[in-house]
Amino acid sequence: MNQIFRICIFNRNIYKSFEISRRFAGHSKWQNVKHIKSEKDSTRAILFLRLRKMIREAALEGGSTKPTLNTKLARVIEYCKKLNMPAATINNLLDKLANSKERTKATLIEINGPKNCIMILKIVSDNMADTKSHLNTILKKINAKVSVGAINSSFEHNGIIITNKKFELEKAMEDAINVGASDIEDIEDDDKKYYKFICEPQLLSKITTKLESLDYQIIDIRDELIPLFVIKLSDDDLKIVKLAQERLLSLDEIEEIYDNIDHDNL
Repeated sequence: MNQIFRICIFNRNIYKSFEISRRFAGHSKWQNVKHIKSEKDSTRAILFLRLRKMIREAALEGGSTKPTLNTKLARVIEYCKKLNMPAATINNLLDKLANSKERTKATLIEINGPKNCIMILKIVSDNMADTKSHLNTILKKINAKVSVGAINSSFEHNGIIITNKKFELEKAMEDAINVGASDIEDIEDDDKKYYKFICEPQLLSKITTKLESLDYQIIDIRDELIPLFVIKLSDDDLKIVKLAQERLLSLDEIEEIYDNIDHDNL
């Protein structure tokens, strides 16, 4: 299932992340770390990388780096502490976010990657010009370049809101219409049932607020990028693309890479 997440107003579930359409799975930084580190060393690194991302996204979504003013951030911090993330690490991250919050921007960039694959990079940075400069340096090394075309020409771009299943589907469908969602799906994960509201990406914040006012518990908010076409690569070419993605993910500002590779072969 495809694991897509929100650019700016992320409200990631602090207990687990969802998978949507495994065939088109994205490549998040915390997933890729485990491929380039030893198993023992990577376990803690993967966990803390994911927790730092959750803190940053909760701060961006809630509009404050102060837990007393941001209930979602407070829940994430509580969860991080339960997983033994040091208080000093949490506080240092919050201080850094507070200093850079107003300058932080998020964007999606389409890349023509090696072996004719297309990759979408999710970038969150407080110095986008500097980030793009570093990005261009890496792109030259991996024989890739920024696409001049629109992302929508290669991927279907939806906004996704995952909620608890508090009401019957008929009522949820009526609510979906009333809040402006384009569709709703009844989904299940680990024997737990949820609703998946689908909408235009630019409406995510507005519809999330409306669903919360209707007493839905928001589990996850994200972008969903589904390739309109996929390509099959040989094992050797897959290795080349994987190495390219690892180099791209070496930039802290690149949080996600989505591609149009047929992952059934992986």
